[in-house]
Amino acid sequence: MRKYRVARGALAVAGAVTLVVAATGSASAADTTLRLKRGGHTIGTMTHLDPDPDSFRVCDTRADGHGVTGKLYMYMAGWQLKETKGDGGDAGCGTFDYNVVPYAAKYLMKLCWNGPGGACVQKEFSED
Repeated sequence: MRKYRVARGALAVAGAVTLVVAATGSASAADTTLRLKRGGHTIGTMTHLDPDPDSFRVCDTRADGHGVTGKLYMYMAGWQLKETKGDGGDAGCGTFDYNVVPYAAKYLMKLCWNGPGGACVQKEFSED
């Protein structure tokens, strides 16, 4: 009888751990946003929107006469540039679609200000 209870307890713990791992895995594929700041102000953003098809939005958020450029890289035997999109000087944001493949590769979003000094931010992510 005791072995049965221990086995049931172990099964319950394993199920709980599986649930936590599954929830954590889906969280890593959630939307990702980069914020580029200069002088304490956000001057641009780049957002990965996860639902298929994956889409990316690049936004210039400061009317300073300079735009921003967002780039998407994929790592497979080195970083390979997959898409580039700029924004600035108009209403709205620049967008592009790119199918981020789960479990296949690492990706990197990089957002740069096109003004003097060219400040940049970047972040790696994966969809697993």
